[in-house]
Amino acid sequence: MDVVETCGKETTLSSGEPSNKRSIPSIDDDEVVGFENDAEIIMKKLTGTTKELDVLSIFGMPGLGKTTLARKVYNNPSIVNHFDVKVWCVVSQAYTRTMLLVEIFKQAINKECKIKENDNVADMLRKILIGKRYLIVLDDIWEVEAWEDLRLCFPRGENGCRVVVTTRIEQVAKHLLHRSDPYSLRFLTMEESWVLLQKKVFRGENCPSNLVEAGLQIAQHCKGLPLVVVLIAGIIAKMRREASL
Repeated sequence: MDVVETCGKETTLSSGEPSNKRSIPSIDDDEVVGFENDAEIIMKKLTGTTKELDVLSIFGMPGLGKTTLARKVYNNPSIVNHFDVKVWCVVSQAYTRTMLLVEIFKQAINKECKIKENDNVADMLRKILIGKRYLIVLDDIWEVEAWEDLRLCFPRGENGCRVVVTTRIEQVAKHLLHRSDPYSLRFLTMEESWVLLQKKVFRGENCPSNLVEAGLQIAQHCKGLPLVVVLIAGIIAKMRREASL
């Protein structure tokens, strides 16, 4: 059984309900090769002059780095200082509305608390957000219903509030169209893939000249997918460590 901690008495959820406690991934700067321009565009949309609530969708196939890009923006000092409330919530394919609301509420109040079983968390969340400039990231949404389950909890107001959604499904991104068009994440160029591969394998050291040709071929075979580059780089780095023993 999972126990949800919120304000008041504790609520016990059945073991069949997935917990939304996936930790936010730790991302180094070397994992965002090629995203500098993308991040700049998104940050301008988030801090722009539009006062009404805006929803920005980042979409693309798995492995393109949607979450990585969103995290880079989320952690940028200009974004951190711009918003009163910041929330990062992983939705994923299997979710429950209650767990999502509780997770968002806990981050919005920025403290541990307990909730009574009959509390209306959606209403509590809405009241907490009213009057504040908030940024809520909903990472990895798979279906429109997930957004419909949550959207009424986000007050519109005119405080420059923003919601960022990452999704691999273009139809979901288009459904969420608000004021900003969905942002389609591009593939890395071969050169960017090579830079990322070197950084992950050699950790700041230069690639030996006798390995450059093979490395370029590997980078090309990654087809511009950052996740594939990182995974292959991890395998190569492990092989190098074992060979040096």
